[in-house]
Amino acid sequence: MAADATEVVVIGSGFGGSVSAARLAEGGAKVTVLERGPWWDTVPVRSMGIANRTAFPRGLSLFRRALRAVHHPLLPGGSLRISRKGLLEVYVSRGMEVICSSGVGGGSHVYSALHRRPARPDFWDGHCDGLDEATMAPHYAAFLARVGSARPGLSNTPPHGALKLYGDHPHFAPVVPKDEVRVGFLFPRDPANPQLVTTEAGISRWETDYGSGDHGFLGAPSGSKSTMDFIYLGPALRHGLDVRPLSEVVAIIAQPGAARRFRIDYVDHAARRRSAIEADHVFLGAGTMNTLRLLLQSRDVHGGLRGMPHLGRRFSGNGDIRGFWDLNTPDTDYTEGIPSKGAIRLRDESRPQVGIGRNNMPSVDAYPFPRFVRQRLKRGMVVSGMGEDAMDGTASIAGGRFRIDFDPANSPIYGRIYEVMQEMARLSGRPVYAGRRPSTVHPMGGACLGRLEAVGVVGADGEVHGVPGLHVVDAAAFPRPTAAPPTLSIGAWAENVAARFLAKN
Repeated sequence: MAADATEVVVIGSGFGGSVSAARLAEGGAKVTVLERGPWWDTVPVRSMGIANRTAFPRGLSLFRRALRAVHHPLLPGGSLRISRKGLLEVYVSRGMEVICSSGVGGGSHVYSALHRRPARPDFWDGHCDGLDEATMAPHYAAFLARVGSARPGLSNTPPHGALKLYGDHPHFAPVVPKDEVRVGFLFPRDPANPQLVTTEAGISRWETDYGSGDHGFLGAPSGSKSTMDFIYLGPALRHGLDVRPLSEVVAIIAQPGAARRFRIDYVDHAARRRSAIEADHVFLGAGTMNTLRLLLQSRDVHGGLRGMPHLGRRFSGNGDIRGFWDLNTPDTDYTEGIPSKGAIRLRDESRPQVGIGRNNMPSVDAYPFPRFVRQRLKRGMVVSGMGEDAMDGTASIAGGRFRIDFDPANSPIYGRIYEVMQEMARLSGRPVYAGRRPSTVHPMGGACLGRLEAVGVVGADGEVHGVPGLHVVDAAAFPRPTAAPPTLSIGAWAENVAARFLAKN
């Protein structure tokens, strides 16, 4: 198989992949991004001149393009491909379900755009020489500045906020985070009249429309949400960044003694053929599930990598449990505003204090359901809890199949979150439909930061111990659960890895 060549290949284009790819390209490196999904059809992407775009799943296409694949041990071969241009991917594993995404921009299209530091103030301390909270602080600041993360003012505060609804509630109280929480939305100067604006990079996007409800977990076609495709990748295209959508990597092969250190084999879905590219450096930012799968398959199935004795250990679901709170509040549409409505807790201080996030159902008017069903969904909320679990899950390849093993019984946080949700149901008189099993959109760990002798897979610069040139830039590298939305920390970690690489090369 003939292979072209570049200096750096970045696999994946979510928070880790896009941040590192853009920073490296802007720093003078020759960078190629391989992304298994398509460019999504949004106002910013159109303004960037990208011709081949795919619409987000809406209407009847929700059934054929919402899901990319489902992975389940009972399926033939362990998985079922539904659409190569699907937005979401579901893993049903022992002990938990995991949902991740696909497409240029990765998880930034399906996140709530909440930017918050980890729950522990010493998250980065003590794991590896040369890395701690102080050294990571400028990288957090760099990510927030580029994304334009902000807080609304008094004149443009989104509706249904926790402080307003639950400030004087007899049973529930709003959660006030210890650290500042910002949001990656372009808030409207006048909520009644959102405007089309042009960024400094010449990219168009709309201010947030509080009435549409169409900028949440099924993508934001207007560009009101800050997604990585136009925040990081768009400006970097002018610096020679090469983004190849619909390019699904299947193996990373180390090539000792060859002109380039690595060969990356991938499927070009657009051309419907196998291809390869060679590079001296590989940055893995495919999202925790796919980063782990690629590392394990490359080592254990294809024999392309060696070492990494601690790979697959210390996998975490970040304490995630999700449910639907069927409030059915009359004459109320909770899809108004932005996805995150703030968190609440039980006001009874004698109970364990667990914050429960409140989010609207995404893009409800785009569902091909009867109107009365859509209206009922608008009157309820998606509720979620997070916390620090035992981080004792494992990822492995068994019989050629990627699998996750996780026992939630080892992590009391899952039981506490479920109990709080059921108490919310009792106190409100409205049901909360939630399962006891973890259901996470924030998988992390498995290729953890740390000293090699202390179960580490990567060092402070994100480089894999014993595999020079191979880096991990997403949440697979996290040394512990964030117990909070991880996207800000993923962006900061990728900023750190890119900065160290440019300083050294």
